[in-house]
Amino acid sequence: MRFQLKYLIYAAFFIAGGLTFSALTMLYPKRSPSLPAPSPVAKSEEPHNPSEDHGDHALVKEAEESAETPKEQSIAIDSKEIFQNTELLRAYVKTFGLDQSIRQLHHLTAFYGDCHQPAHLAGRFAYQVFSSKVFQSFQSECHSGGLHGAIEAYFMEHGIQNLAFDVDLICRPDLNHFFYHQCIHGIGHGLMAWSNYELLDVLKYCDRLKRSHDSCWSGAFMENVVGGLGGHHAHGKSEHPNTKYLSEDPHYPCKILEDKYKGTCYFYQTSRMMTLFQGDFSRIASACAETTESVQVYCYESMGRDVGGVHRGDPQGAIKACSTVPSSPSRIHCLTGAVQDSFWDPSGQDKALHFCKLLTEETEKGDCYNTIFARAQQVLASKNDLKRFCAKSEPPYRHRCLDLNQR
Repeated sequence: MRFQLKYLIYAAFFIAGGLTFSALTMLYPKRSPSLPAPSPVAKSEEPHNPSEDHGDHALVKEAEESAETPKEQSIAIDSKEIFQNTELLRAYVKTFGLDQSIRQLHHLTAFYGDCHQPAHLAGRFAYQVFSSKVFQSFQSECHSGGLHGAIEAYFMEHGIQNLAFDVDLICRPDLNHFFYHQCIHGIGHGLMAWSNYELLDVLKYCDRLKRSHDSCWSGAFMENVVGGLGGHHAHGKSEHPNTKYLSEDPHYPCKILEDKYKGTCYFYQTSRMMTLFQGDFSRIASACAETTESVQVYCYESMGRDVGGVHRGDPQGAIKACSTVPSSPSRIHCLTGAVQDSFWDPSGQDKALHFCKLLTEETEKGDCYNTIFARAQQVLASKNDLKRFCAKSEPPYRHRCLDLNQR
């Protein structure tokens, strides 16, 4: 049970971690004022560069060795083997590019499940082949795994001496709010991998960005809990061999941080609680209630993301799990976190609409629809797609969706 639960948590994270936080930052602005970025840290303060020592990065090392000693192969565009064969994936990326690679990996999820990990490796391979040109497109499928992998490879090569410049190169300014957040979120992931999981250092590096500091923090906190970018899912004796910033305390490390980081930290902390409490959502709800009022919204939204991951394809089960949150406002945060789990890309729109239709309490239903209407504007490609989406919502709420579509 514990083994299965752990991998459900990983899948939930990669599907909805950045997604829900993006919506939350739009709905609930940061509660502390933005601070000027600190001066660059002195060279002596920089953490050890893991490009010099890959002790914990077995899968990353395997990927790099494969790319450095290429074995030319003929590969079909509809190859299924690339999902599980590192060498064939490298050849596929070299032949067809990253965009097509991510599309094919996403297609193969019907056969093999979550594609974030192979997409991450594809991103590393693509950077090794195409260099910074790989950032000229954006692939949101596979939960932005291709982007995350390319970012990690970039930092392994360049370090962070020119961090602000590098971020402008990686994250195009013309991206909409959702995709720009995903890109900066990936920066946080990449910085954690580059720094050997020195979380407190990475938070300060994020503060040096020109904007979207909280998006960068979100990637760092997510990576701290999951440790998943390099594919190292607790292969060592320790459950989390990559980070020292986890403990048996469900509120650690959030409770030791400066106030400005705490909300973002709690937005990922319930996935740690999932492990500590063995998936008992009533205990997670109680732990969220122990936090200060200013961060509870983040904690309950985080719980909702985990609820959505565990009950994927079972909206009634997700709604029941969120009912363990006793008060109505907090329960709504859980529900909105859960509904977004299924709406990462256009393929999830019907699942999200079905989730909202199942709710019976008016306020909960209204907030559910508001959440997915906002998401639709960001992930659907055209006005016509939005109109078709709106037409499928319940009549009392349809006009609200159409009004948003006209803006």
